Amino acid sequence: MELILERSLEHQQKAVEAIADVFTDVTITPPSIAYQNPVFDFNDIRILDNIQRLQKNIRNDYRHNANSDSGSYLNIDIKMETGTGKTYVYTQAIYELHKRYGFNKFIIAVPSLAIKAGTKQFIEDKYVRHHFSDACGYNCEIELGVLESPKAKKKGFLAMPSPIRDFVTGSCQNTNRIYVLLVNMQLLTNGNMLTRSDYDYLVEGFYRPFDALRATKPIVIIDEPHKFDRDQKAYKAITTELQPQMIIRFGATFPKTTIVRGKNKDSIIDFNNLIYDLPIRDCPMSRENTIPSTSLRNF
Repeated sequence: MELILERSLEHQQKAVEAIADVFTDVTITPPSIAYQNPVFDFNDIRILDNIQRLQKNIRNDYRHNANSDSGSYLNIDIKMETGTGKTYVYTQAIYELHKRYGFNKFIIAVPSLAIKAGTKQFIEDKYVRHHFSDACGYNCEIELGVLESPKAKKKGFLAMPSPIRDFVTGSCQNTNRIYVLLVNMQLLTNGNMLTRSDYDYLVEGFYRPFDALRATKPIVIIDEPHKFDRDQKAYKAITTELQPQMIIRFGATFPKTTIVRGKNKDSIIDFNNLIYDLPIRDCPMSRENTIPSTSLRNF
């Protein structure tokens, strides 16, 4: 069976446009070091203005808790039901953010090995690459690094994992490349692959992988955010170790949090700047999930 992607499905394009429009008229500074992302001030009032404008399209029952952003990073949420093309949307959003603003360092965090395998298959598929290059007109390619669990240590020198090295050293001067690192949540918290500092070779002056990744000033994309609630170790590793400029969460389901008002406790959905909400009843099923049965998920 052949993978079929449709250009300009309205519900997908609206999501991509919403993400890119967060930065309309926002000052974005070119990187001072070649391996870094461009930089923006997440306190820029124009970002808040853009988010509030985008939220006018969100249904009323979500508005009261759609602005609970906290931390020294920008967080935006995209709510899309399963089967409507989340993987397609965040892949195109990566291309669009690069095209408009020059961002070229993205880390995708997923909750499971199955989802990681499906995401890798989608992004690396030759037809998908041609689709974004030809049909969508993006004059660049994603260079995908997939972080895997370390194999048994061999005798001799200890090298920093090559996907991390390639991601960090990727230069903004190579304008037709976008560097994406794909990681499952267990690797963010289990073992010492990302926290150890005894590697034998420096990567851009860093021995510790988390420090090297943080220095790139990345944008982090979280798939299935209900698996990454605020108290979960992987989410804390993202915010404290990676310290991204921005976190974009994509999912049909989001974590819940408890709000205490006097003697009363309310459980609400823990949105952080929700800017797009797509109920499945409002769109056709995406044809992008017509991929061979070896795939592990809908895209």
